[in-house]
Amino acid sequence: MVAEGHFGGDAEGRNFVIDTGTSPSVLNIGVARGLGLPFSRARVSAVGGLSETFAATVPEIRFGPIRAISVPVLVSDLSRVERDLKLPIAGILGFDILGKSSFRLDYGRKLIEFGEVAPEGIPIELSIRAGLPIAETKVGGKSLRLLVDSGTNRMVIFGARSAAESSHNPAGSLTQETGVANLAETRGVSLLEFELSGVRFRQSAYIVSNGEEPLFDGLLGVRSLGVRALSLDANRHILYLVK
Repeated sequence: MVAEGHFGGDAEGRNFVIDTGTSPSVLNIGVARGLGLPFSRARVSAVGGLSETFAATVPEIRFGPIRAISVPVLVSDLSRVERDLKLPIAGILGFDILGKSSFRLDYGRKLIEFGEVAPEGIPIELSIRAGLPIAETKVGGKSLRLLVDSGTNRMVIFGARSAAESSHNPAGSLTQETGVANLAETRGVSLLEFELSGVRFRQSAYIVSNGEEPLFDGLLGVRSLGVRALSLDANRHILYLVK
């Protein structure tokens, strides 16, 4: 989903992709240059190891009632995202900013609303260690930690151990894939059964066997679950998936 945000006191609205699976937020490199922000080199954790990129600090980002000051961001070329969405994109607003306020993201109405949210849907507590929505799931009887990601449309499991466990799931039929998000050694699983907060799901997934991430074992694309709304209770630190 794309929504409008602002830089500082700028009256002009900018398009931002809303992504609960991103932290820190990302700024388009062209926009960063236009704002005159100084860059510094940075190394970030990525599936498969460390990746070289750039970092900057945005003086102020306003999004709805959220006013974030001196925001550390990554800087990246988002031209591919712009081509896919056919829109100019200023950046990707991640959970480091979104998590500052309670909100409800309604996919059917294409609307984000701020304020108190009802405690309805599948509850997912935010990780104390990472401050991210990491869901405890059971895949083939094994426990996996999956980052709830509004920016991807499928389940993605990475790490040799997780891949080996999941590939023996009798519901999973392995097929060769060209790759997901530029990740190598990626295979598709036609149907994978898993359980989330007592609710059972069955969907296609990707397995990235050459990646590792210390905080979670993969990504859980909420739209692929048939979720019609996602809401965050920022006070109770709980994310709800509403089907």
